[in-house]
Amino acid sequence: MTPRPDWYCEEVLSGKLSVDKLWEDERVLAFHHPRPLPTEKLHIVIIPKAHIGSLLAPEALDGALLVSILTAVQVLAKEFNLDGPGFYLRVNAGSDGVTPHMHWHLYGPGIP
Repeated sequence: MTPRPDWYCEEVLSGKLSVDKLWEDERVLAFHHPRPLPTEKLHIVIIPKAHIGSLLAPEALDGALLVSILTAVQVLAKEFNLDGPGFYLRVNAGSDGVTPHMHWHLYGPGIP
């Protein structure tokens, strides 16, 4: 099976898909997931603006990029009061059938 492009990351970065942007700097963009599961009270996606094929790629070790990603996580976790149980962060290098790329998911117990 040939991987297909990841629809939301490519379309968000190209401007084709409008999302609720929550945080942005010159390296990363954070937004509400455009299609959260019904069980997800809070699902935020944090993506590098430059394509990074995997968490294991050399580009993923860029210190400035990692600071930007973690800054977005901290700012949003504080904004949504995610300091209690149920808050977690997941790094994904791509799902089956989509072009591999690094993106981060921030999940929480819900928006206050």
